[in-house]
Amino acid sequence: MVLLNHQNARSRQGRPLRSIDMGYRITTEPDILRAELFDRETVEETQTFLRAVVREGGKYRHSGILILVRSSKPIFQVVPHRLIEYFEELSASSPRRIALVGDTRDLCMSHDYIELLARQRGLDVRSFPDETAALLWLKQQRQRQDRRQQGGVDRREPQERRQRQEQRAQNERRSRERRASSESPSSA
Repeated sequence: MVLLNHQNARSRQGRPLRSIDMGYRITTEPDILRAELFDRETVEETQTFLRAVVREGGKYRHSGILILVRSSKPIFQVVPHRLIEYFEELSASSPRRIALVGDTRDLCMSHDYIELLARQRGLDVRSFPDETAALLWLKQQRQRQDRRQQGGVDRREPQERRQRQEQRAQNERRSRERRASSESPSSA
C-alpha cells in the first residue's frame, strides 16, 4: 500500500524546476515502513524526505524502517545539518530498527557514517550493501519479538541464559555445603 508519493515542484509550464526531480515513496509492509528516496541532490531535499518518514513513522508503529536511497548524492555533513535528529525522532516513540541501503559505494560510505553517529547515541541504525541483507536484519528483530509474545519457552539470549545457569549451580553448591555442615557431628 502506498502511503505517500512525492515529486519535486514543477514550473507553471509543467517543466521541472531542475534538470533532475527528487522523489520519494513511502509504503507500508507487514511491520516494516519502506521509505525510498530517488535523485536527491541537496540537504534540503534530504530533510524534506526525512520529515515525511518521521511523520509516517508516527502514524504506523512498525518495528523496522527500511530506507532505500537511489541515484542520489551522498551527504557526509550529517551533524551540521542535524540529520541525525530525524533518526532520534524515529526511534523516540518505540524501539525501532532502521536499515539504510544505498545503491553506490559513496552512498554506502555515507550511510556507514550515519550508522556510527546513530549507534553512539544508542540508536539501532545499520547500513547495508543491499536490500536483501537489510530485510533479513529487520525480520530477525520481528521474529524475536514474535517468540517473546508466544511466551512459555525461555527465549533469552545465550549470555543471559548462561549467567542464570551459573547462578543456579552456585546456589545448589551453597545448599549442599550448608546441608553437609549441619549433618556433620559437632565436636564436644
